[in-house]
Amino acid sequence: MNENEDSFIARMKTLAQAGEYAWVERLPEGNIVQAEARLGFPLPSLLRRIYIEVGDGAFGLFPLNKEDFNGLCDMDLVESYLELRSSNWEECDACESGSQDRPLIWPEKLLIIYDWGCNIYSCLDCSKLACPVLRNDNNISVSTYSVEAPSFQLWLQALLDGTLDFDWETAEKVTF
Repeated sequence: MNENEDSFIARMKTLAQAGEYAWVERLPEGNIVQAEARLGFPLPSLLRRIYIEVGDGAFGLFPLNKEDFNGLCDMDLVESYLELRSSNWEECDACESGSQDRPLIWPEKLLIIYDWGCNIYSCLDCSKLACPVLRNDNNISVSTYSVEAPSFQLWLQALLDGTLDFDWETAEKVTF
């Protein structure tokens, strides 16, 4: 176990139990294993622990599987990834024909973890060891992402503290 993760998970549990955020059901390890099998890669340790120890969909994170979330959401982590990876972007209504801004395929190991509304998402890059969080604002660009935080834990810390300050113009851009 990671000592830093341990204290972070303890803080999240305390906030959840204090009523700071709605309490959600924790998931058994088996649900995580099934999700990872469907995704084709392991979830980062901190995200796994949140689902198992804090709750599925805790603090506004995408639930692992909407069937486990009693139908209270339209999208979930696993299905959104699988659908985006299999999408035919040539037929995408939101993508203008011949646009240079059209993604050829959703990036591998990039999970939508938070919905800001208006087609703006925070995405967890599981292809990198640090698991940076990237902002995808489809109103600006469907193929360009901006770094919100260099790691998932730093992003989540800022989200919980209410200090997540993001500016698309000044943030480092990432293109897949």
